[in-house]
Amino acid sequence: MALDGNRPHPGALARYPVPIELISGLFRADDEERDHLLARMPSYGRARIAAYCAVNERLEELGLKVARTCDEAMLARAAGPVLGADLFIRSRRETAIEPQLQAA
Repeated sequence: MALDGNRPHPGALARYPVPIELISGLFRADDEERDHLLARMPSYGRARIAAYCAVNERLEELGLKVARTCDEAMLARAAGPVLGADLFIRSRRETAIEPQLQAA
């Protein structure tokens, strides 16, 4: 596999095995469709997707959106305590900033 921004990084796929078709579908989906797709998934699956996306710069925003649907314990289980806690904090921080930007 190539290591450019359009292809999955082999190390990330090894740590967080996620079907690339699923990532592609979530990446292309609008907010409502993405929420519908995620609602049918178990929390550990969502946490693995968030962890996978977090290590790929191009997918980081998607990873934070997915991480918002997970609790901190599940993110820590899927990604390890450090990355899991970081994902949890950053995903909640982004949610808190959005309304402030809209009000300005």
